Amino acid sequence: MTSVLRIALRIAAGTLVYAGIVAAAAVLPAAAGLMLTFPAINGLAFFFSGDAKAASMARTMLWMPVINGALCALYMLVLLALGTRSSTALAGWLLLLLVVALWYACVSGKTVMEGIAPQYQLAYSIAATLIGAVFVIIAVASSARPGAVPHEAYATGWKNWGWVIEAMLQSKLKIVLFAVALSAFIVAEAYLPISDAARGVLAGLPIVPFGGLVSIAGDPGTGVAERIHIIRSMMTSVWLAPAVGIWFIYSISKLFSTRRKLAVGWRNEAARFAAVVVGWTACFLIIIAISATIDAFGTP
Repeated sequence: MTSVLRIALRIAAGTLVYAGIVAAAAVLPAAAGLMLTFPAINGLAFFFSGDAKAASMARTMLWMPVINGALCALYMLVLLALGTRSSTALAGWLLLLLVVALWYACVSGKTVMEGIAPQYQLAYSIAATLIGAVFVIIAVASSARPGAVPHEAYATGWKNWGWVIEAMLQSKLKIVLFAVALSAFIVAEAYLPISDAARGVLAGLPIVPFGGLVSIAGDPGTGVAERIHIIRSMMTSVWLAPAVGIWFIYSISKLFSTRRKLAVGWRNEAARFAAVVVGWTACFLIIIAISATIDAFGTP
């Protein structure tokens, strides 16, 4: 019973943390593409798994932002190619089946399960950032104004805190999906004999980003043309989303695998969680900076 209660508390606490992240993200709607692969579960996975497993989990976990980000981009590209010629709701669900199949094919391969060796992780992180930046530059150059979204709620940003509450309600599906993904990780870690490589993959389950894209594609509250416009605005920045997650994973794994454990248990756990929160905050600030830069250069 104690074990079940502990798992339930972890899921509840983690979901509450994610709800806070959703609220923070709501004040910067132009950064929606960058938030698709925000490392929320990654941070909680490191925290719940312990320092000894951080380095080995990171080997496979580092692949996940790239795989998830690429599949999110593919999803949006196909949806944009279809345009208003078909139902975005139906197309969205059919595309979901495609990207899920592709995701499984990617993560079950030998390359991903072997992970990225520690000596190559820094180079990998730099390469992912540079490649993502190139794609963003190309996207900005081909877009009149990437940050502009016509829906009134998406344009309020920091000026209307009532929109934050509204965004929380509109994001309830994403929050539920996050709870499902976090539950899968925590339960699997507690009851299944899984390897650290599998833990790294589970920490990158794309339930939330894929679910978020489907909810946009099939949102009955907005017109088809408006949904397409929202997807197009997200396409501009999504290319740098994996880099944000990669640097978080790289930094936290290095910190946790090399830090000295504090003698007092609660202080040690508080320090570990504080490190994760600092990492999330840094990610959010970077996302704000990238979004502002894209919007500035994308404005005619």
